[in-house]
Amino acid sequence: MLVSELKMSERELVHLLGAIKTSMIQGANFLVSRIAPNGPIMQKRNLDYIHKACWGMFEAGVPYNLILRILDWVKNNALQHNGDFYFPEEEQEYKIMQRAYRPLTFLKIAVWLDHPLSKDSLIINRILQYQHESGGVFNYIGENPKVVEEQSTIGCLNTSFFGHLMIALNRKNEAIKAGDWIKNFIEKNREYMRKNGIMYTQMTTEGKLVTHIGKGEKITKMVNNKDPKQEFWQVGTCMAYLCVLYEKMVDEWGFSEKESAPYLEAALDLLKFEKTMPLYTYFWPSKCKVGWGAGELLRSLSKYRIKEEFINDAYDVCKKVAIFTFMDNQLYDGGWSCMHYPLSEEAPEINFDYKPLKGIVNVPEERIPNSKTIFLPREEITGEFLGEMKSIEKGIAELLKCFK
Repeated sequence: MLVSELKMSERELVHLLGAIKTSMIQGANFLVSRIAPNGPIMQKRNLDYIHKACWGMFEAGVPYNLILRILDWVKNNALQHNGDFYFPEEEQEYKIMQRAYRPLTFLKIAVWLDHPLSKDSLIINRILQYQHESGGVFNYIGENPKVVEEQSTIGCLNTSFFGHLMIALNRKNEAIKAGDWIKNFIEKNREYMRKNGIMYTQMTTEGKLVTHIGKGEKITKMVNNKDPKQEFWQVGTCMAYLCVLYEKMVDEWGFSEKESAPYLEAALDLLKFEKTMPLYTYFWPSKCKVGWGAGELLRSLSKYRIKEEFINDAYDVCKKVAIFTFMDNQLYDGGWSCMHYPLSEEAPEINFDYKPLKGIVNVPEERIPNSKTIFLPREEITGEFLGEMKSIEKGIAELLKCFK
């Protein structure tokens, strides 16, 4: 792609990249300050305080010995006899609904740091059980490794995070199966996205989209390009995984560009859908994974010099997430606000606004009893935002090479 065809300047890229790096340093300092005894990391018996904090610390350059200490703490305190991770006293929304999700996050970091958790056959064999024969991945399969309790539907969150772990472990077959599930999921949504501006977010184990949406289920079963507060991450987590899978297939697993191209094409379908989203959708914290996906896509398009006509669009999404979702909402101490994550659009907490005014976010700082939300602590949100912002940083850095 000719530099003249890019809609941004080299100076703009350098400016944004510098701001992102500064933001990440501040966020990393916040997470380090939250390590016990001064904070809940390695003190609060809830994995939400550490699973994404490990990711964010790693990507933000925190000394590895600190992250290894956290992983040691997890191994010594949260590993159960069946190979799962949780604390018995955790609420159901954590230890059941997020049973697979949380270890899928920190086990990837364990692989990167060569921690013993990543080599424990009990743990790896257990996590493999979460993948359905279709390639999709369940969030919960019961307690007995000898009896897998399959659910009726599968979503892209656990499937994509499972895929990232399989790539880290260099398990080609499982990673590609997860990629095939996501590619199929996008193909079934393609016409809905193009014609109706919607994406359904669940499939049955037989591979059919769940299109029936009951009262209060809209937020968990679909994404549209109109409502300001939704699970926008559904688009981003698929996009990110497909790009990382494409890179692994081409660079290390010996696949041709033609064999790998369908995964990248599916990611581009998501980019086209994302480009129809209004600016106000970037003010909701759940836009975060869209930055991850757009960052990985920008890096892939720039690195391989393919589908270059989409570079401007990928960068535009990266820029909006970096500025409006991430940096504009970062607090003075370097962290981000907690979130009361709604499980229904009818939950009153949907009306919360996470935009800081003079450094203060007007939401409760603790879990709300009997709420139809999941309380996501500041440490989790900050860790996730840092991990995803790193992909934007890498994407912009790769794009800058086009100017040389």
